[in-house]
Amino acid sequence: MIKKWEKAQLVYKNNCKQIISLSTSIRYVGIINEYGRTLTGILKNGVKPMFNRNQVRGEFLAITSFLKLRNTINPSIGKMNYILLKHEKVTSLILYHEKTVYYMTFSKNSIPSQSLINKIKKIVMQE
Repeated sequence: MIKKWEKAQLVYKNNCKQIISLSTSIRYVGIINEYGRTLTGILKNGVKPMFNRNQVRGEFLAITSFLKLRNTINPSIGKMNYILLKHEKVTSLILYHEKTVYYMTFSKNSIPSQSLINKIKKIVMQE
C-alpha cells in the first residue's frame, strides 16, 4: 500500500518530468513546500547547477518568505498568478499552488512565453 506522502512524491516527480520536457530552455524544475524545503527536483541532463546547497536553501527560504508576505495582501490585489525573475545568468519562474511552490529556471537568454507558462500552470493545477 502506497502511503499518502509516497503518492504525493510520485505526483511531484511526474509533474517535474512533464514540465522539464516542455521546453529545451528549462534548466531545472523543483517543488518546495511552504517552509522552503525541497520536495523534489530535476536538473536537465548536462546542465551544471548554479547554486550550492546553502545557496539553494537561502533562495528557497527567500521565495517562500516573499510568498507568505504577499499572501497577506491578496484580498486587496487578487491572487498572484506567477513570478518571473530575470537575472543576468538565468530566468526563474515561480508558481504557487496550495502551499506548494514550483520553481523553474530557464537558460540565460530565454524568457518563457505566455503559452509555455499556461502549459506549466495546467500541469501544476492538476496536482
